[in-house]
Amino acid sequence: MFLRLTGLIGIVACLCGPASGALYRSPLSVAVSSDGKTLYVSDKTAGCLVVLNAEDGRKIREVAIEGGPRGVALSADGNTLYVAQRKANSIALVDPGKAVVTGNIAVGTWPGAIAVDSNNRRLYSCNRGNHTVSVVDLAEGKQVKQVAVVRDPAFAAITADGSRLIVPNFMPLDVFTNTELAAEVSIIDTASMKQVARVKLPPGSTMAAGAWVDPKGRWAYVVHMLGRFDLPVTQLQHGWVHTCALSIIDVAAGTRLATILLDDLNRGVADPRAVVGSADGETLWISHSGVHEVSTLNIGRIHELLAGNIPVDLAGLKDGGRDNIWIRIKNDRKEMDELSRDLTALHISGTISRTPSGGNGPAGLALSPDENTLYVVNYYTGTVGVLDAVGGKLLKTFPVGKQPKPDAARRGEIYFHDATRCLQSWHSCASCHLDGGRIDGLPWDFMRDGINNGKDVISLVNMHHTPPHNRLATRANPLECMVTGVLGSHGLEADPGDVDDLLAYVKSLTPELNPNIPKFAGAARRGKVLFEGKAKCSSCHPAPYFTNREMYDVGIHSPNEPGARYDTPSLIEAYRTAPYYHDGRAVTIKDALSRRNDPKGLHGKLRVLSPQELDDLVAYVLSL
Repeated sequence: MFLRLTGLIGIVACLCGPASGALYRSPLSVAVSSDGKTLYVSDKTAGCLVVLNAEDGRKIREVAIEGGPRGVALSADGNTLYVAQRKANSIALVDPGKAVVTGNIAVGTWPGAIAVDSNNRRLYSCNRGNHTVSVVDLAEGKQVKQVAVVRDPAFAAITADGSRLIVPNFMPLDVFTNTELAAEVSIIDTASMKQVARVKLPPGSTMAAGAWVDPKGRWAYVVHMLGRFDLPVTQLQHGWVHTCALSIIDVAAGTRLATILLDDLNRGVADPRAVVGSADGETLWISHSGVHEVSTLNIGRIHELLAGNIPVDLAGLKDGGRDNIWIRIKNDRKEMDELSRDLTALHISGTISRTPSGGNGPAGLALSPDENTLYVVNYYTGTVGVLDAVGGKLLKTFPVGKQPKPDAARRGEIYFHDATRCLQSWHSCASCHLDGGRIDGLPWDFMRDGINNGKDVISLVNMHHTPPHNRLATRANPLECMVTGVLGSHGLEADPGDVDDLLAYVKSLTPELNPNIPKFAGAARRGKVLFEGKAKCSSCHPAPYFTNREMYDVGIHSPNEPGARYDTPSLIEAYRTAPYYHDGRAVTIKDALSRRNDPKGLHGKLRVLSPQELDDLVAYVLSL
């Protein structure tokens, strides 16, 4: 294994600091020097790279990083540290010894996770703004290609020989009528620089945030959430709504071997963020942001069990009156699918343990070169947890800087991402509202408007400006949404102070302009004229929030809601909230305005537009 780091995550915090002006410390990713003496930590809200002594946590220096630091990766020779600069659409080159930025390499939009191959020939950048992976030739110091993937590439893991790149796509991209709707894993052939396989995770998979490849390059391990969107969210106990999973991918075949649940029977380990493994491929460590813990997994033994090698003591255990899951798999390989629904498999086999991360919101992980120490960065606490990798015990914590006292919005953000505020810790608010209060690409049946009528998760950006809420306007204002949402979806009643903090956090969420606007600015300008004129869109979607907050029947009906009138949605950030309509019938805005639109013409004056005018209108909507 050439690179001992992992850990860019889907957390998006919108604040840099409280009213006092001090900066919050929010570490995201961490790398360890080849001699094990130095830690390099990206601090998102402080906008810097923090260099720490790995032994005592002493801060050596800080390096300002342009445009918001995200993922970090150390070159194989240890001479260069690479830091993704999301808002600058580039990768910073840092001299580890001098701790200064020596250059920048332009990549795709919104780079996040990055990885470097073992011969220091190429760097790969996951660009979440345009759903691509940049291939950077390090000798030339420039990007040579962008490879299109599915949606929001969240991480990149490379096989030891450099031939394959494993890229989890953060959330699904398909219509809601697809019962197999799930996030996918892209496999890229690095020689041809093409995506050669798309591996579908189990139905309902989302938040696919981390990946690691075993040293032989045979297996890739991807951590993600698994949502049972076909069930009402009231069925919270025992993991009927969300569970946390590890999927095992056969790299050569481009297929999924199995998906295993990481939770306990009565307690979830929500919101996995990163996974890293040992050089012998026998052990995995996984950070769980929602419950502030790290799991240690004996993946070597799990492969033995999957192969049918069952110890006598385990073989004798029963699942009620039948054989346990491992015996059933041995007798019938089709039973392997049951692992994605079995909350006891890892625990009866003694292959998993959990330990506190030493802070709140654990994110990136890194293993020391001797593999005795595991480092985990805690996003909300602003610390690095130091764990005994062998014994699975928290040893100490290091601060990355002075942490200001949180204001209401920061407290609300912490609550929003805290799954321990949910019955049995199965999920947090962020488990459905991914990427800073936005969407998860799944339909959910929230019971507030009947049953068996799942609808999309709505982005919370500008929520306080656009009441009433929910597709059938069943909630009059954000306060009602927060109170009933926590009670109905989390099974607990929030304290009034917590609700106030959640409201403060939601009010702090601000939209981000489509980073690809320069490519279609001319079309968007023409589309604006159509939007406000010929197409009659602005009558229902007026600026600045692009909703008039009224209910309409636009001919888009669900089977069990004939003739229903729906709340006019805001079009802000439409470029990142697919699929579209309440029932997710359209994957693209163009589909939503054409072939998936109302055939009777109740939805705007779109049928009078020429193909070119429709394209211009789409460009404008995507620019909002």
